[in-house]
Amino acid sequence: MITSEYKIVSQSVPPGFNGFTVAHVSDLHNREFNGELVSRIAEVKPDIIVITGDMIHRENETEAAEKFALGAVQIAPTYYVSGNHEKVLLCYPDFASRIADMGVKVMKNEYALIERGSDKLAVIGMSDPTFFAGGKTDFTAELNSLKIRTEEEQADFTVLLSHRPEMFPRYVAARIDLSLCGHAHGGHVRLPFIGAFYAPSQGLFPKYTEGVYEHGGKFMAVSKGLGKSSWVPRMFNPPELAVEILCRPPETTAQKG
Repeated sequence: MITSEYKIVSQSVPPGFNGFTVAHVSDLHNREFNGELVSRIAEVKPDIIVITGDMIHRENETEAAEKFALGAVQIAPTYYVSGNHEKVLLCYPDFASRIADMGVKVMKNEYALIERGSDKLAVIGMSDPTFFAGGKTDFTAELNSLKIRTEEEQADFTVLLSHRPEMFPRYVAARIDLSLCGHAHGGHVRLPFIGAFYAPSQGLFPKYTEGVYEHGGKFMAVSKGLGKSSWVPRMFNPPELAVEILCRPPETTAQKG
């Protein structure tokens, strides 16, 4: 496992959230790390922990994911959204209920406000598009509605939790400051000098698989994830705990001689 740190440098970050640290977990797929993942997160000392989908993998195999959730909530407030795997698993509703009882904020198309003095950060949590009757179209409409509501709450900065990185253009259009995603598994197999070979929903040589992307002053950070969902082993692509740090641009004062 690797820990990757990504600084999100934006003038939109309010002063009260300069240095705000997010531990970003994605695509656990019920993988057991024997306490290492929780220990790594504790070392980061995050302000919040976010989980962007696919915590579980098969029916009634949830023990490792629940163990992780129990450890996470003892470190920092923990927010979770579903992925495509949760949609097809009959055990998901019970699983979601159990981790909610542990203290995980299971977000299903809703937002939460975090306040520091007069500054406000909104966390929007969206269920995977497969949970919507109209798929990505209905997902986008709901996202836009939630974004308007956070603006009415006078949120200074918006963080979106969504499983799907291929929808980045929609997040930008919705005026989301920072989107946190997974799903691509870092391309699963990464080829030397080429990069990601394949990602779900993006196909061969995908565009959005790891790290930070920016468009028009809006950002997306994609976790390479921790588990796998097929028999193909991860190659040149170790499991990743992503850490995003919100930063204001350094103030510069030009001095004329």
